[in-house]
Amino acid sequence: MRTLKVIINTENPHDHQKVMGTSDCVMTVLSRRFCEKTDLSKIAEMQKPALYLLVDEGRKAYIGQTRSFNSRVKDHLAKKKWWTRAYVFVSDAGRYNTASIEYLEYLAIREGLAAGVYDLSDNWQTPTEPTLQKYDRNEYDKIFEGIKFFLNYERCFVFVKPEVNTKPEEPLQQKVVVPQPVAKEYPLFFLRHTNHSCVAKGYLLNDGTKSFVVLKGSEISVKESNTKGGSARKKMLKHCTLRGDEKYVLNEDFVFDSPSGAAGACLGRNSNGYVEWVTEDGVTLKSYLENLKQDQPNEC
Repeated sequence: MRTLKVIINTENPHDHQKVMGTSDCVMTVLSRRFCEKTDLSKIAEMQKPALYLLVDEGRKAYIGQTRSFNSRVKDHLAKKKWWTRAYVFVSDAGRYNTASIEYLEYLAIREGLAAGVYDLSDNWQTPTEPTLQKYDRNEYDKIFEGIKFFLNYERCFVFVKPEVNTKPEEPLQQKVVVPQPVAKEYPLFFLRHTNHSCVAKGYLLNDGTKSFVVLKGSEISVKESNTKGGSARKKMLKHCTLRGDEKYVLNEDFVFDSPSGAAGACLGRNSNGYVEWVTEDGVTLKSYLENLKQDQPNEC
């Protein structure tokens, strides 16, 4: 946990604030309006060597360093019409010098560009890394971490890199739930395209319906006839990844209302699924079901 002390100007509470933490760093927050109407020379922090940021509401920023913000801001008011707020960072004890603020500027521009959140196009020249003694570098690295904390408190996330989701994005938010067979499982059936370049596989659900499951990894034809395999194909393709120019690959198991609907979606045309789907031995689904019916004992 960190503690911040915030001092608010009672006459201009939204235009002038001072924030202090545990390190030797003071952040002064100024609105553009305040900079235009106020004599900044009367504010002690504006006369010290400083790192500063100019920002607007549309995530544009400029990062700079100066020996006196009071003098530097006059040029920015005249030439940079876009900024609405300034963040000025100085040493409370007056310990910052030219080398230290140049190093802080170097860190700020480097991390701001790496984050890529704010437009820093006005910082057209990236500063080279200044030479500092190792113990000075360590000290100002810590000070810069404090500066980032100050800005996060102000909800100015110029140095915060957006989180990246490393997990592959699923084609759809919804997951297809495949009902499990309630009795004896049917064998796998295969559907080969005319040119044999694509193969789909699936099974018939033994749950009292005609539902047919096409399995993950099945290859789906890119080519479509005028009938296009119906609306079920359109839904299924949302769960597929295009591989080359010849086929889609199904990313997850997908349930169809019937074997024919499944075949039509995979082939891209109207199809008789009871003929198109065959076992590994070449037996059609129609023949398999007929033989299965004959093998079942008659009820007494």
